[in-house]
Amino acid sequence: MRVKNRMSFAAELSERLSLPGEALGLLKLSVAGSHRALIENHRGLLLCTPERIAVRGGRGSLSLRGTELRIEAMNERELLIIGKIIGAEWSEQEERAWS
Repeated sequence: MRVKNRMSFAAELSERLSLPGEALGLLKLSVAGSHRALIENHRGLLLCTPERIAVRGGRGSLSLRGTELRIEAMNERELLIIGKIIGAEWSEQEERAWS
């Protein structure tokens, strides 16, 4: 089974069983105002600049755009970002590290 199929299966299973996606390892983004974001279940940092922070998230990547962005705390599952957050973008195809 390919990773893409496995993640699609997890998303479908989450929906059918009314389980939160993060319980099955799917990426979760929580934003508090415009200055704090928590990313859970990430699979690694792809890019970190004051204008953009991107993480791997299973089937793709999540990128936060803004100004004065920085990582406040990080462990193998969670990433806390602070700064002026302008937007978030999901890409189905994973980006290469440090692109």
